[in-house]
Amino acid sequence: MSNLVLRISAAMVGIPILLWCAISGGIWIVVLVCALQLLLLQEWRGFTKSGGIPLWSPAVAVAVAGIDIFVFRHGDGASTGESLIGVYIWVLVVVFSRERKPLIQLGYGALFLIYAALPLALWFPITEFTDITRHSKLGALGLLFAATWLCDSTAYFGGRTFGRHKLYLQASPNKTIEGAISGFAGATLLLPALKSLNLATPCALDYVFLPLIVGVAGQIGDLIESLMKREAGVKDSSQVIPGHGGFLDRFDSLLLSSPLYLAFLALTTN
Repeated sequence: MSNLVLRISAAMVGIPILLWCAISGGIWIVVLVCALQLLLLQEWRGFTKSGGIPLWSPAVAVAVAGIDIFVFRHGDGASTGESLIGVYIWVLVVVFSRERKPLIQLGYGALFLIYAALPLALWFPITEFTDITRHSKLGALGLLFAATWLCDSTAYFGGRTFGRHKLYLQASPNKTIEGAISGFAGATLLLPALKSLNLATPCALDYVFLPLIVGVAGQIGDLIESLMKREAGVKDSSQVIPGHGGFLDRFDSLLLSSPLYLAFLALTTN
């Protein structure tokens, strides 16, 4: 079976699940976020292991839970204390463990919290900014997902068809400038299409900033993960998703675009 067929088959299974959770919001997006955080943590542990640094996943998971409590409860006083407790427990476990290089372990763990766990947790507040008139029934998070998938798909096919000039060889030998431009162009298509079908009424800034966040920041997020894989000496974060690699490979763009999109929504919502 070709790689393209595997990619399409996996997308046909994964996309409906992600969109359903994004549209439903509430407990379903919480369950999705927590599940993805644990899956990404396992792949992250593989990165650290390749560097000779053991990462005790349960301790990091406690710190992740603290961050989730803080975000899901909007940072009230009680959740702030609970979050700090979770982080402190993780730090104490690492410091007093018998494993070597505790500071490097803490560095790897802190990067995971900032780079992966927190951006995923922000999906919950993004869903709460949903305005059906502005964002359609897809909701704010569903729009971010759909624009990202359009960007990825058009970048993939545009790069295969027109790719001639390497984008950033140090990160990836396959990504091209032509593919990146195609991806950005693809990200601009979603909102005009929804508007023309009378499914959404985006504000003027949406037409500018959603493609910028997805088409530029999202693709930079892809390059960041490619650099991490190259340093770790692995081709994919795992082989869990047929044709796509691992969950880090699949969600790398959203890890950078989600915080920026949330900031944009907060600034443009009355």
